[in-house]
Order: sequence, then C-alpha cells, then structure tokens
Amino acid sequence: MLSQRLALVILNLNGCDVLRDCLGSVLRSEPEAPHVIVVDNGSTDGSADMVRKEFPQVLLLATGQNLGFAGGNNVGLQVAIEAGFPYIVLLNNDTIVDPQCFAHMVAAAEQDATVGAVTPLILFAEPADRIWCAGGSFNLWYGIARHYGLRRRRSSHQYQRPRDVTFATGCAVLLRTQALKEVGLLDESLFAYHEDAELSWRLLRAGWKIRYVPQAVLWHREGWSSRRSVGQAIRLRLCVRNILIVHRRYARWYQRLTFWPCFFWRWVVLAGLNALLHRRFDTFRGIFSGIAAYFRGEIGKPKDIA
Repeated sequence: MLSQRLALVILNLNGCDVLRDCLGSVLRSEPEAPHVIVVDNGSTDGSADMVRKEFPQVLLLATGQNLGFAGGNNVGLQVAIEAGFPYIVLLNNDTIVDPQCFAHMVAAAEQDATVGAVTPLILFAEPADRIWCAGGSFNLWYGIARHYGLRRRRSSHQYQRPRDVTFATGCAVLLRTQALKEVGLLDESLFAYHEDAELSWRLLRAGWKIRYVPQAVLWHREGWSSRRSVGQAIRLRLCVRNILIVHRRYARWYQRLTFWPCFFWRWVVLAGLNALLHRRFDTFRGIFSGIAAYFRGEIGKPKDIA
C-alpha cells in the first residue's frame, strides 16, 4: 500500500493558499494518498491552523522558526526515516500533482534497486503545457544545475522517455531511504538553494542513479514561494553563494579552469551587467552580495533573514 511505503514531506513558509491547493491534489492521489507530513517553517499567515482544521489526516510539524529549505525538509525527512518508510518524496508547496504521480515514481524506484532518486516531469502551472523541468544535469566543470526541456512543449518527443540524469530538483523528488542513510540528508550549511544539486552529486558519487520518469507529472507555480518568502535579492544571493561553496567543496583543480570563466560570464557579465543596464537593482545587488558572502566565508542562514 502506498500509504505504508511512501511518506511525502511538504515544506511551507507563509504559503497558506497554495498549500491548501497542493494538499488537495496530493490527497486525491491514486490508488491512495501517501503518508503526508507538512513542515511549517515558522509561518505567520495561519498556515498551521489551516492544516489542523482542514486536513486533520496530515501530520503537522511546526518548527517555530525559518530553518531554510534544507533544515526544514530535514525535519520531515528524519521523522519519515525513523517511521520506517522506504521512500520519501520532497514536494514544494506551490505544486499540483497528477493523481498517478506518486504511483509512477514509486514504481520506477522499485523496478531498479540502484535508483536512489526519481524526478518527475514538472510543468509550469501557466502555461500548463510547457516544461519547467524534465530531469536535469549538474557537473563541476560548469557548476550549475540545468533543467532539461525548459519552456519546451510537453509533447516534445525527447522528454517522453525515462532516462538517467545527473540532477534532481528539490521541487519534487522521490528519495530512497537507504540512499539517504548512506549519503546523508540535505546540507543545512547551504540553508536554501543549490542543496538539491549538492545532494544529487553525493548520490551519484556513491553510485546511486537518478531516474527521470515522465509518466509522473505535476505542475509548478514557479518562484511563488521563494519570491514571497525571501525576495529576489536574497534568493540570488543564496543561489550564487551556494554555487561557489559547492564548487569549492567538490571540484578538482582542473575543473576550476572551466568553472571560473563560465561563472564570470554567466553571473557577472550576462546577469549582472544586464540587470544594471535595465535598472533591476535587486537582481544586481543579489548577485554581487552572493559573491561577497562567499569570499567572507558566510555559511548557513544569513543574519538578515527572519
């Protein structure tokens, strides 16, 4: 039974309205709903009360503070692992899932014991036929996580077959508990952003596969949570800082020869100067404050995040 084999962890921070929609879709899963855990990460918008009143079958874990994406999800992961679930799905609160999504993800993991993570076909909520992520890639030569199929039509043939990939986005990913016990949980020193790429790297390095399964489908209100919870400047600061941290931690010296020119071109020239040219000062500030935070040795939760 799915409810005995799969735990679902949904992290929430002030996302009451989208969380309600997400839970509604999850509980309509077929053939049955998984065991659902909502980790409320210090919300002040009544999210926790809404879950208690409208979804009493859901296990609510209230942290009382913002532990970040990594820390908050780890609270739910630890509870699910201790309860003995062999599979755990991390799911963003700004998603809507197809009723068969989780059944397809579990089936893919059970067909191959070497699969440590399963990533579904993730579509934009609007327009609903455009791909947000059809699996992805991550390597230390360039240091960035790339989404396959971004903004392509769902009907594109190259994204309709299962295959092994090198990156699973934290927006929606099934994780095998055995793999997590081997490689560890999400890295809380990153707080938020790029922790999914870091975990993907550890899984692959330990010999686990990451499988893209297009039969498992969901829709994502891209950026809804991050823009409302931290804002564009802090989001980019954490993203840039963590890309640099992860690369420093794992890259060989020769991989730096390609990484740093690519990083400079992508973030400083293309993104930074373009933001300055178009007077998007929050974007410009976020990129360069992230670079500065890295060279200051900042890790974990920044002091200016509540």
